[in-house]
Amino acid sequence: MPQSERRSFTFENVHLAPDEQIGLHQQSTWELSYVIVGSGMRLIGDMTEPFLGGEVVMIPPEIPHCWYFEDDDTDEQGRIANITVTFDNDFLDRCSGTFPELCGHIDKLKKKYDAVKFDKEKSEAIIDLLEEMCNQSEAEKVASMIKLILIMADSGSEHVVGKYQRIDKETKRMNQIQTYVICNAKRNITLDDVARYVGMNRASFCIFFKKATGKTFVTYLNEYRIGLACQLLRQKRMTVSEICYNVGFNNVPYFNRTFKRHKGVSPCEYKQGGKADANEKKNTGIIGKSP
Repeated sequence: MPQSERRSFTFENVHLAPDEQIGLHQQSTWELSYVIVGSGMRLIGDMTEPFLGGEVVMIPPEIPHCWYFEDDDTDEQGRIANITVTFDNDFLDRCSGTFPELCGHIDKLKKKYDAVKFDKEKSEAIIDLLEEMCNQSEAEKVASMIKLILIMADSGSEHVVGKYQRIDKETKRMNQIQTYVICNAKRNITLDDVARYVGMNRASFCIFFKKATGKTFVTYLNEYRIGLACQLLRQKRMTVSEICYNVGFNNVPYFNRTFKRHKGVSPCEYKQGGKADANEKKNTGIIGKSP
C-alpha cells in the first residue's frame, strides 16, 4: 500500500439515504459510532432496541451489528448522518509499545467485551473530539484518537447494548430473518423474498420457520407490524389509515381485522385508550431476547 494511503485507523463522516446504511455485519475491528441525524432500531449482538440521534456506541470486535434508520427522520436533503471510527488491536498494541504511559488504559479497553452506549457526559466529550476531527489533517487525527482511547477506556458512565455470543446455524438464520423484517417491514415482503435472503427455497423456509417459532412467517410479520402500529397509535399523530400503510399493510379493512384479532380491540379503540391484550409487550415480533 502506498505511504499516502496507509492509515492506523479509519474515520468516516457519512451522509446518506436511510436505506443505504450497511446491513447486519461483523468485523475484526473496534467501532465507535456517533449518530448525528437519524433514529430507528439498533441490533447489536443479542440485543435489539430503539436508538436516537446523539447517541454514541462502542462495539468490540466480532459482534454482529446494524442500524435500521427510519425514513422520516432525516436532514433537509433526506439523509441520515453519522461518524464512525474503526481501529484494530494491532493499532492499540502499537500505541502501547510506543507510549508506555498508555499501557494501563489500553489494557482496560481491551478487557471490554460488550458493546456499550456512553452516558450524556461521556458522549459529549467524545462528540466534541469527533467534530474536531472532521476538520483535522490525518496527522492531527492521531492525537485526537489517543484522547478517544483514554475516554473509551475509562470505567463507568456506560451501559451494555449488546453482547457477543457464539451462535449455531439455526440461530444465525433466525437473526437474519429478524434483521430482514425490521429493515423491510414497511415495504411489501413476500415469502420468496425472505426465503431467498436466507438462502432457502420457499417450501424449506416455511417448514424451518414454523418449526423454529411455532408460527407461520405471515403471522410473525403481522405481529411485528401490529407492534409498530401500536407505537404510532399511542402517539395519536396519524390517522388509522395512514398508520395502516405506514407499517406495511396495503388494505385498511384487513389491517383492522388483523389488529383486533391480535389486540382484542380495534385500532380506533386502541387509539382512544381502549385496553389491549395483556401480551402487547410480547407481540413485537422480535425473535430472541427483548431489549
